[in-house]
Amino acid sequence: MNQSHKDITIYTTEPSKIILNRDTINTIDNKATLKVERKKEVLNVTASTDSLTKTIEVEPKNSFMYWSNIFGNYGIGMLVDRNNPKRYTYPQRIYINSTDTISRYYRYSQANKKGELHLHISLPHINSLNLTPENEGAKSNTGFWGLTIGLDYYHSKNQFLNIGISGVSDFFVPFPAAVDISGEYELMSSRYGSISNNHRLGRFSLGYGLSYAKNTWDFRYYDRFDPPPPTREPVKKSSNAFGLIFPTYFQLGEHFNIGVTYRPTFYRPRMTDKFKYEHLISIDFAWKIRLKK
Repeated sequence: MNQSHKDITIYTTEPSKIILNRDTINTIDNKATLKVERKKEVLNVTASTDSLTKTIEVEPKNSFMYWSNIFGNYGIGMLVDRNNPKRYTYPQRIYINSTDTISRYYRYSQANKKGELHLHISLPHINSLNLTPENEGAKSNTGFWGLTIGLDYYHSKNQFLNIGISGVSDFFVPFPAAVDISGEYELMSSRYGSISNNHRLGRFSLGYGLSYAKNTWDFRYYDRFDPPPPTREPVKKSSNAFGLIFPTYFQLGEHFNIGVTYRPTFYRPRMTDKFKYEHLISIDFAWKIRLKK
């Protein structure tokens, strides 16, 4: 399945000359693409600017297709491919800090440029809600499903503004499935908009900002499978609330991130009891796709 050669892309923070074996390539927009041979040897890549030249060593690793033999043919293919140089691979993307005097590279970009715009799509899939509907006691539960759509705008090298809209629930099934519900059932959900300022620290991003939410508690009764009679009439109560938001993410791939969002709310302008603490905590799976350099 693997070709004998692999394309790798080298990103630098300054215009550079990239030297591999006897080939020299100038970066274009601080980027150069090279075709390298798969083999069990360290790849020596030299990056040279007007002021600094350094060589980094890129270790070969077993490719995904080599490891897939475990599942595809009970590992027999690993014996066949044991001495095949096509079993190896190198990182598809290599990021080099041109001003760093240490000879090292990164698998992910360590900084962004001012003016970059990214599409943010995420699944806040695991949600813990704590709500206090009017004339009800505190309600809390943890469940699944949600969606967030937003934009990240880098106003400096390592800071960006995020604007997003989200909807989450505490539905009890974590994957798509037909579900029959009988008797009394409570469902909590929240829809909210937010704006936050975020600091990028390596693969981490830490943010703080404001949110405006509509929190809903829904008490239902399903007359299926001869359930016990309801203890009260079905009711649905919603409230709008102002609060804060604290998103935290860790970058796992070029686009994929996993994070935790803490969104407390404090002020409910239309409620009798206006000042009331409520919160949402979500485990979020996010994709950030650059729209504008």
